[in-house]
Amino acid sequence: MDKIIALARESKIPFQLEVESAGGSDGGVLQESDLLIDWCFIGAAEDNVHTPDEKVFKNDIESMVKMYSYLMEKL
Repeated sequence: MDKIIALARESKIPFQLEVESAGGSDGGVLQESDLLIDWCFIGAAEDNVHTPDEKVFKNDIESMVKMYSYLMEKL
């Protein structure tokens, strides 16, 4: 996490940091496996997630794609 956060700051791409105590993603399977795999979820902030009223700011989507590209180059 420290490496990813440092790279995000270095990139100058706008981002928000959130650590959740609940919720899930497909990565949860990795957490519960015996495999030693480091992972984290990176995505745009959402309101009303998984509902017909889900909302995401277009700028957040653009920043997310830029961050993906930046991290793929650096990791």
